[in-house]
Amino acid sequence: MGLPAAISLSRGRVLDLSGPHYYQDMLTGIAQEILMELAEIEKVDLPSLPEEEFEQVVSVTQIRLLNELYYCLGQLRAAGVQLEVKQAIQDLRDIWNRYIDTTGRPDILKFQEEPGQWQVQ
Repeated sequence: MGLPAAISLSRGRVLDLSGPHYYQDMLTGIAQEILMELAEIEKVDLPSLPEEEFEQVVSVTQIRLLNELYYCLGQLRAAGVQLEVKQAIQDLRDIWNRYIDTTGRPDILKFQEEPGQWQVQ
């Protein structure tokens, strides 16, 4: 077994992993997928939402990022490719936060890391 040429996200989008930077391609694909979902939600005019509802959008967005990452890592593991989960979370966080910066979205949408948050058992 080895690296698959492609994997799919939970909602069906296929990520091409055939290039030499498959790991980066996977993380970028996850971030781009969630950004597209966020763009749909933003049509509601996020700044006009009450603070509690806006915080729910932020929480759901971060949950979606992690769910997609775990879904992809599971497919890779099934193919015999083991990646460090904690490092993948940190790398996805960095990519996501750069996208938030470059798209001018509010900093609250950044994927925050709290001390000890991602300790894998």
